[in-house]
Amino acid sequence: MSNIIRVKKDKDYVVMNKTSLEDKRLSWKAKGILAYMLSKPDNWIFHIDELIRHSTDGKASFRSGFKELKTHGYVKRIRKRNKKGTFDWETVVYEKPHTDFPLVDKPQMEKPVVDNRTLLSTDELSTDELSIKEKETNIICDLFDHYLSKKIINHNKLTNPMKSAVKARLKDYSYEQLIQAIDNYAIVYKGTGYYFNTKYGFADLMRDKDVRKFIDEADPLNNLKDSHTKTKPKKINLEEFNLDD
Repeated sequence: MSNIIRVKKDKDYVVMNKTSLEDKRLSWKAKGILAYMLSKPDNWIFHIDELIRHSTDGKASFRSGFKELKTHGYVKRIRKRNKKGTFDWETVVYEKPHTDFPLVDKPQMEKPVVDNRTLLSTDELSTDELSIKEKETNIICDLFDHYLSKKIINHNKLTNPMKSAVKARLKDYSYEQLIQAIDNYAIVYKGTGYYFNTKYGFADLMRDKDVRKFIDEADPLNNLKDSHTKTKPKKINLEEFNLDD
């Protein structure tokens, strides 16, 4: 028989709701990420690279676990306009799935109560259709925000042509692949030793003929090197290019 040995909890412990720990939809990786974030103060601001430094998982592994939390409603990204007139993202972490993501094993058949929903009309959409459109909108906004973080072109707003371009790419590429394409493009455009120096706006980069150049499978960090530097190894400081979400 196995026993649980408990210690006296007089310091260095955290109290949290156990809903996520018993949620069978979440991997142990996702549960660990959530527990770590919930152990932090309410006003704590985190960055992906900072979180990764506290575990042996790499960036891709962390993104996978974090995506689970967003998919099942434990994390929500809220877009807010700042004093400069541009937009910032606020990440809200929940102990239990927020109201848009009820904790159920099967899709909810009745339409849930939705507060302050102004972007989408629910008159002709089922609950499942609404959820899909909301997720798509969040993904598009995440990709747009990630592009802006590279400080290449500071677009004032996310336009319809940009949304259309991303929607088209999501039919052929995953969210992670598009994130990688943005990261790789920023490294090539800002780095030295590359012959590719075209300045792309967000919609331009999301064109199929351009995205395919910068996904990891195309190996752009080697294939786009200047011919004089191809044989020379190049050290790249990834943190210089702000790879946070």
